[in-house]
Parts: sequence; C-alpha cells; structure tokens
Amino acid sequence: MHLISLQRSYDRFAPRYDEIFAPQQTPKIEALVGALPDPLPTPVLDLGAGTGIARRLLADRLSGPLWAIDASRRMLERAEGPRALGDLYRLPLRDGCAGLALSVTALLDFVDPAPALAEMARVLRPDGWLALSVLKIEAIAAVQSGLAAAGFEVVRRLDLEQDIGFVCRPGR
Repeated sequence: MHLISLQRSYDRFAPRYDEIFAPQQTPKIEALVGALPDPLPTPVLDLGAGTGIARRLLADRLSGPLWAIDASRRMLERAEGPRALGDLYRLPLRDGCAGLALSVTALLDFVDPAPALAEMARVLRPDGWLALSVLKIEAIAAVQSGLAAAGFEVVRRLDLEQDIGFVCRPGR
C-alpha cells in the first residue's frame, strides 16, 4: 500500500484503533519487551507507535524517555508524551540517538524492508537493541535478509501468533 494511502487509512481509523487492536498488540509488545534487558535501554523509539499502546504498557519499565514516531497525525494525537510525525523509511531522528527501537507490526505491505531496517540501524547506538515484529503473511525471508544487510544480529526469534518477532543487536 502506498504510504499516503496508509496514512489516510490510519488517520480515519484512529478513533477505533485501540478498541480493535490493543488486544492483539499487547501480547506482542509484552513478549518482545520480555526478551530485552531490564531496565529497558533508553531513549526508546516506538516506531509506528500509533496511539501509544507501548507507552502505556511500558511505563513501569522506562527509566528514560519513550518517543512515539508514526506517519499518521491522527494516531499520534491520541498518544501521550514526546512524539514526532515520520515514517520508517525517513525517520526524523539523528544518528545513534536511541537505546531501543521498538516496531510492532509497522512494516506492512512492503516491497523491500531493507531501507526501513537500515533507518532503524542508523538511529540506534552501537550498544542498542531492535525489537521488531512483522505479520507472518509478509515476506519473512526479506525481513531476515534486510536485518542482515543492515548489520543486525538476531539474538532471538519469537512466534507471536500472527507475527514473527525479532530481537536484535547492531552487528559488531
């Protein structure tokens, strides 16, 4: 799906997003975060944050800021805390600014996930973490190839019902 169409779709859907998708997203976020060190490395970037479900779930584990980044203005209006409008292919962030990049079911309908994964690698510190999930209906081999091309080492792979989760470190 084209980015503009996806943004418009999420803008229209924002008022009902939590009601419909929080029950699906919550266990994915909990499983991914459960595979990470405690306390969570900060700052945390919630990439494709939507309405901020992750912030609400992680509040007790945060020792620093969590930034919500999403391409949908209407979704971000429902999120709390620091947030910025942006998409996964052109993150509005400086190099090496984050300790953790969390992206839950945000890579959708991709042709090539490598550019988005390279952006995630760009914004992470060398000691950072990436916790990513993608729908099983997506091209998982392309995700694995994109992770490798971006220099990520997969530390753990998780079966998250309708998603596959990847917990990764930048390559050394």
